[in-house]
Amino acid sequence: MKLGLWYVHKRVQGGESDFDDALNCRVDIYRHTSFYNGKDHPAKGEVGPEWSETSEALRQILERRIDDPSTAQLEEEGLAYLWPTLEGRLRRTPQVLPSLEERPYGCWRFDTRNSAIGIHIQNVYQPKSPLSELFIPFAAALIGLLNDACATHPECGLVRCGSWLNSVPTFQALFPAEWTQSAVYRDLIGHSNGHWGQFIDRSGNFHDRNGARLRETGMLPYASSVCECLIDDAVAHLEATFPEALEYNNSRSPNQP
Repeated sequence: MKLGLWYVHKRVQGGESDFDDALNCRVDIYRHTSFYNGKDHPAKGEVGPEWSETSEALRQILERRIDDPSTAQLEEEGLAYLWPTLEGRLRRTPQVLPSLEERPYGCWRFDTRNSAIGIHIQNVYQPKSPLSELFIPFAAALIGLLNDACATHPECGLVRCGSWLNSVPTFQALFPAEWTQSAVYRDLIGHSNGHWGQFIDRSGNFHDRNGARLRETGMLPYASSVCECLIDDAVAHLEATFPEALEYNNSRSPNQP
């Protein structure tokens, strides 16, 4: 929350955004409040008077502190004002990781849009990482997801992902060269996990190093982009590059997550 408030200040003070754009579209604050219903977001339109009141209060705090030599007081006051809504969200929806039994593809899930399979990632291995000690199960689950997606959605020939992870070499290794070659970088920082997820570490806590990097440079440590490739190419690459992942899938029982 403090990093988000800092970034709002940076954009407004630098003339990069007006306040509403900075708060609603450029930081991941609203989604962590009790106002968020899991679907509607102020980046896409009005979400109700409670958020309008909160937004106005944060605007007034910013205006009082806009010329302070440090944003420390702004961050403290903004966090204090938001705190009841943050606690309210946690009481209503505790941050409990889904069990692997609930996730047939481990960290992965997918949806379909515009003849493509869209893949999404959540680290359900916390405090371990899918990009290090659990990389083979991570790759194996992606193979299973892509094969199942092809079977159930034969009209979809592409796999696509929009995320900061597309800038991480170990994640890039899961895909053929066409994946990174297709990258379309998103110049503006948005409000989604595709941008702000990099500020959560493998244990689910704040990623201090990445947060410090954003404050130092004003830029994301890992640029967010949208990448895609043919599903068949992705599966062929995974099977050829990570035979251990194929062995992992073959060693599991049909109903084992």
